[in-house]
Amino acid sequence: MASVGIIGAGIAGLTAAYELHRRGLEVTVFEATDRIGGFIQSERIDGFLVELGPQTLQRTSGDFEELLRQVDLEDACIPARPVAANRFIVRGGRPIPLPRSPRELLRTPLLSPRAHLRLLAEPFIPRAHRSTEESVAKFARRRLGPEVLDYLVEPFVAGIFAGDPEQLSVRYAFPKLFELEQQYGSLFWGLIRDRMKQRYHPAPRRSMFSFVEGLHMLPRALAERLPPHAIIRNAEVLAIRWDEKNPWTLAFRQGSHASTRFFDIIICAIPLHRLAQLRMHPPLERRPLGTVPHPPIALVALGFRREQVAHPLDGFGMLVPAVERDFQILGTLFSSSLFPDRAPEGHVLLTTFVGGMRHPELALLPEDRLEALVLQDLRRLLGISGAPVFRHVWRWERSIPQYRLGYDAVHACVLDVEMSRSGLFLAGNYLEGISVIDALHSGLKAARAVIQHLREEAAGGLAKLLLGD
Repeated sequence: MASVGIIGAGIAGLTAAYELHRRGLEVTVFEATDRIGGFIQSERIDGFLVELGPQTLQRTSGDFEELLRQVDLEDACIPARPVAANRFIVRGGRPIPLPRSPRELLRTPLLSPRAHLRLLAEPFIPRAHRSTEESVAKFARRRLGPEVLDYLVEPFVAGIFAGDPEQLSVRYAFPKLFELEQQYGSLFWGLIRDRMKQRYHPAPRRSMFSFVEGLHMLPRALAERLPPHAIIRNAEVLAIRWDEKNPWTLAFRQGSHASTRFFDIIICAIPLHRLAQLRMHPPLERRPLGTVPHPPIALVALGFRREQVAHPLDGFGMLVPAVERDFQILGTLFSSSLFPDRAPEGHVLLTTFVGGMRHPELALLPEDRLEALVLQDLRRLLGISGAPVFRHVWRWERSIPQYRLGYDAVHACVLDVEMSRSGLFLAGNYLEGISVIDALHSGLKAARAVIQHLREEAAGGLAKLLLGD
């Protein structure tokens, strides 16, 4: 039986471990902290259920649905409330509903009459050459105009990536938009054509959901289906070494104790900044990996009695554009409006994000100053009175990898690392998307690549035997 060492117990590493164990391979997962799940962490405190990382999941693929069935989480799924379809963008110091249709887009007070007219010109804007590298901001400014960039694109970039649209590559950060322009010459016509195609070839409907006790139920369910002691916690991997006789040697440390283990296969499912620093012998060129920023993000969860909040909280949440300079937060989720049982009866839970590429220094403020900053903005935007009855601050000093201009060099380097060493595979949110589902799929992909690798090795060994080599 082949042995597989997996570095990292985030969702990518755990998915890979589960899939390989299910197929009969021996797996050992090394986690540097005492927590599994990576960025997926849920805590119930004083009756409030707080998500410390990703807040929701999307039903997007058959693979994911099958995985939920295999780990017995189907009955634990809870759909988002219908109100979650409503979203708000701040303009002029107040939350304004985000348009939900092309007709609403052309009427929304989020945009001026001039911006509405500029939108009508989008189908007539020439497409850029496929080889042209553009930032998200340049792409949006060219196709949609500066005001759409400021009030629609930029806040969503901050909400998804905690990023700066002037720096992010549209090709890598938003590949669907890039391909719509390349294929149809227009985002408007591309969206219409896609919608027409779905009439005849319906895609799986995307629906937002969570679990009754938060998203951490998913990594926990995966971990519970691994053999006892398959996950080694507080195990910092120091180095991996490859040689012909004993394919992979993994050196790690638990506290003051250093150890080595031997494996046929290694899967690295750690964040990109850690992959860039991991010692590999013989060494591999990885300089491009160390250039990718991972901005800090602070999450401030505040609970209030319902009567303390004037806003109806009838939506997913609100985003604050950078041009609204009177405010310092990136945005706030109306957490208790999304799913039931997120706050005690008669209370609400608001989850606010601070920092990112816009204000990285704010994410590192002391907790009391972070809370004061958030309260100041929320009082003005949502009509909050009095002090919160619940507070919880969490900080990610390195968060989401930024798919910046020049990310093709990072992609090429990742491929080179995998191809340079037989039996080394990579997984994580820096490959083909930053969402939980993207990371999960990268873990599945790595596991399937391992299976294929072992089959090819077995076939090669049989051929040598038959040929007498």
